[in-house]
Amino acid sequence: MSESYGAIYPQEGDTAADAPAGMATMFSEFFRTCNLRLPLTVFRVDLLEYYKIHISQLCPLGMVCARLFEYCFRSQNLESLMEDFR
Repeated sequence: MSESYGAIYPQEGDTAADAPAGMATMFSEFFRTCNLRLPLTVFRVDLLEYYKIHISQLCPLGMVCARLFEYCFRSQNLESLMEDFR
């Protein structure tokens, strides 16, 4: 991951609960399997804000569903909006 994001990588023996204050745990599977990319799309930010969740609270399957929704709309040259997702 680009150093510009300020990522801190775990040491051997660390768990997800050991994230420093003010930091969030992000699993590599979010980027590998779920195709998460930074910066987030407007739709992803709207999704997190609407459901009042932090990105680290999404399970990989939830991320995949949101991404597929975006891909379907993008393939039709449509903007993916929370109103449509809900």
